[in-house]
Amino acid sequence: MRAVVITRPGGTEVLEIQNVEMPEPTGDQVRVRVHAAGLNRADLAQRAGYYPAPPGVPANIPGLEFAGVIDAVGPLARLWKPGQRVMGITGGGGQAEYLVIHEGLLVEIPENLDFVQAAAIPEVFMTAHDALFTQAGLQMGERILVHAAGSGVGTAAIQLAHAVGATVYGTARTADKLERAKPLGLDVGLSTQNFAAEVKELTAG
Repeated sequence: MRAVVITRPGGTEVLEIQNVEMPEPTGDQVRVRVHAAGLNRADLAQRAGYYPAPPGVPANIPGLEFAGVIDAVGPLARLWKPGQRVMGITGGGGQAEYLVIHEGLLVEIPENLDFVQAAAIPEVFMTAHDALFTQAGLQMGERILVHAAGSGVGTAAIQLAHAVGATVYGTARTADKLERAKPLGLDVGLSTQNFAAEVKELTAG
């Protein structure tokens, strides 16, 4: 199979498309034929040599979030069957034609999402959803402050908060990041230098 391979630490010039060994699912693993994979800061850090892949995943193939179709299942796998559309998160190896992963780390792709859309969900949108609704208990009509409004998790949090009718304040280091976040649902953009005082004034304490 083909995969994006990090040949040495560095910039984009160190990436190559190479033929690598096809992984085989064992135990309760499944194999996914990848149709789309996300790109995250961790992938860039891994390419630069700052982020070692965790044990059990390819050390030189980036890719944390992906979407695709179940291709094969291990002898103990019970949750999936070949042909099902899934998305998931892994410690690495997502930027390849195939990967193997524990069956419990996958979610079925809703019918209204294509593979590209689904591949953008597992890392940033699920992290943002957990932070906003599971941890913070965000409700309709409330106000929320999102730091790093131009980041992956930040842009996901803005969209999710906007979708439930929250007023969204956001911080970023540059004005252009705040401008790009406005169409996503950012109501008020703030500088990282003085955001506490600005939020206090905007919310009357």
